Amino acid sequence: MGFFYVVGHGFSDEEVRRQYALCEAFFELPLEEKLKYACDTAKGDFRGYKPQSTGKLAARDNDERYNIPKFTPEHERPHPQLIRDYWDEIKDFSLKIHNGVLLPLLRLFAYVLEIDEDYLVERHRYEAEGLEYLRYMKYYPRSAEADVEGGNIWAKGHTDYNTLTFLFHQPIAGLQVQTPEGQWKYVRSPRDAIIVNIADALEFLSGGYLKSTVHRVVRPPEDQATRPRLSLIYFARPEANILLKPVSSPLLQRLGLQTETEQFSHDVTAEEWARARIAKDHRFRTGLVDQREKEIIAGVSQKYYD
Repeated sequence: MGFFYVVGHGFSDEEVRRQYALCEAFFELPLEEKLKYACDTAKGDFRGYKPQSTGKLAARDNDERYNIPKFTPEHERPHPQLIRDYWDEIKDFSLKIHNGVLLPLLRLFAYVLEIDEDYLVERHRYEAEGLEYLRYMKYYPRSAEADVEGGNIWAKGHTDYNTLTFLFHQPIAGLQVQTPEGQWKYVRSPRDAIIVNIADALEFLSGGYLKSTVHRVVRPPEDQATRPRLSLIYFARPEANILLKPVSSPLLQRLGLQTETEQFSHDVTAEEWARARIAKDHRFRTGLVDQREKEIIAGVSQKYYD
């Protein structure tokens, strides 16, 4: 199903709690202050702040986000003083995920695909052009009546567009994964584990062998439904210019997944895929279109759920 846990990851409970404290403190800043750092999602750029939608669009988008990109010259940009005050700590946390968790997993997947162990690692160099980011996120509780109108869905079923997504312990329930049979199952969040899900880029690179996880967020159980839901997430992505084509793999050849048929009508990079998905999401979230647009880029469509 594309979800798994990583334990023994080297992060202390205190390190994770400190990031959650910064997450909470950021969202307590005045809205006018946060809007100074708004991301340009219309152009597929997720760096910075995304506000919660209001009014008739609230059912489409019930969360706030602040995305802190890689600590490289490419991504130098203004940040609130709160973030600057803890800059080195946030940087160390982000680099620890990339170097200590992401890279070993990429070597493991390379082993599974029977390719050079550094093949995927060399396409996720931290200093190279491309975007990874640490996300602070906050879902806002709604009344039971409002949730019923929205089918009790806080985030519709979707896949992520990157390589791997890392979700740190989340005490408020609501995350669900779709099974191969189409059923929705709750995902437990052990305090000592990082939840990892496979995303689109890794599915493309593995010829569909590693499946991008379909997941959603639903209204929490009643004893938690009135509490805001904070999330601490890291999104790892291939370098900007990496083509989303299947790797040449003995495993894929044996399984018949190493085909000459191109999934895209023309070459698409990791950057192009991500920006296209973000921009399409922006159009729906902000009311520019009333229905989600299926084709993302080069003839490839995004599946929607719920």
